[in-house]
Amino acid sequence: MMDIYIKSFNRAYLLHRTIASIYHYLNGFDGRIVVLDDGTPQKYLDKISELFPDVQIVKSPYYEQKSKGISLNIVPKKVIPAVFWRDEVLKGSEYFILLEDDMWFTQSINYKDLTKDVYDLKMDMIKFLWLKNTKLISDNIIQKTAFFNIVQPKVLTKNPFLFNAIFRTNKFKLGSLVIKLSNHKLELLKYYHLYMVAGGVFSKRYYQNTWKNTKNKVDELANVSDVLKTINKYKLGNTQKEFLKTTIKSTASDIQKEKYGIALDVFKFNSILNEDWYNNKSNESINFTDDVSSEWIKNCCNNSDINFEVWQNWYTNVKKNYELMGCNLD
Repeated sequence: MMDIYIKSFNRAYLLHRTIASIYHYLNGFDGRIVVLDDGTPQKYLDKISELFPDVQIVKSPYYEQKSKGISLNIVPKKVIPAVFWRDEVLKGSEYFILLEDDMWFTQSINYKDLTKDVYDLKMDMIKFLWLKNTKLISDNIIQKTAFFNIVQPKVLTKNPFLFNAIFRTNKFKLGSLVIKLSNHKLELLKYYHLYMVAGGVFSKRYYQNTWKNTKNKVDELANVSDVLKTINKYKLGNTQKEFLKTTIKSTASDIQKEKYGIALDVFKFNSILNEDWYNNKSNESINFTDDVSSEWIKNCCNNSDINFEVWQNWYTNVKKNYELMGCNLD
């Protein structure tokens, strides 16, 4: 059995789609679905429970503070519940699938056969999603199964000290040297052949080692450094084709605000879409083929004080940033 965990925060209109896609596409699914929620107002979680009574919802230590703030239109304090995520997934099955609430399945999968392959081959990480960007998956394939490729990623260095010096601290000016001699960004992207935050299968040992030093923040390069300390123990891979899609048409926090300089109130934006979903005004949550439509977002904005053009500008900038990395979101 592989449990499925979904990290969730104030986007019930997307969480609905994530859960519905599991039941729709994972043939023979008999595991647990556990939502790890960090502040979605209770009435939306109640509706999720009505729609999916078998789904468990576990709340983070910051749930009450964040959900109360969102209900009062107060931006909650930015605390990432990484310790909570780690501790909860380690309570379940030896291998598990970890998703975020903006991901959903798009391919029919024999869940029991996939689970058998994962357990038989003792896989530690299998990517389900790479946004059509082949730079994010390894082409050094050492074995193939019906579902996934087992790979041995080729990276600039597997030494965590050198990795930190080149990509994190520039100690001894090693980072500057690599920038002069090679494509620094491309070399860094290769480390995502052996690491992901969510969007696939993990073993408990891989996840525990990757997040053992976390202090309620997501420091991806620190995580990669921790993976490298025991990299030779792990069996890594990616599915033959992408099992998941994700959306960038919304975000759970205002972390992008400083980066893009566009004042989109993401908490109000998500509240408006949550309300439309809550009142059964849209079927967007059960459309597995296409992303949530811009037309639906426009209609929701037009009935609120969110300026649709502000959202459009925000979305255009976010999408452009992903495309510059080689991702295709269409």
